[in-house]
Amino acid sequence: MSPMFVDVSCKKCGARNRLDIGQPRAEQTLEEHVRLVIDRLSHQPSFGCFGGHFELAPPLPNFWEVHWETLGGSQAP
Repeated sequence: MSPMFVDVSCKKCGARNRLDIGQPRAEQTLEEHVRLVIDRLSHQPSFGCFGGHFELAPPLPNFWEVHWETLGGSQAP
């Protein structure tokens, strides 16, 4: 399976870019991978988080907005 991408925009300046969110592991379903990515980017701790640890701060700045409706396997929206 190819890497998955999603659009991310800046709430301050309006710039919008595609973000590579990786690809599911061989034994992982697409739905599970997307759920873990959503948990990770929105900082909702999950027991299957990447790296096996929890962080005290969200990995994305508060002024970034993730557009989940653009999720896809292409770097072009």
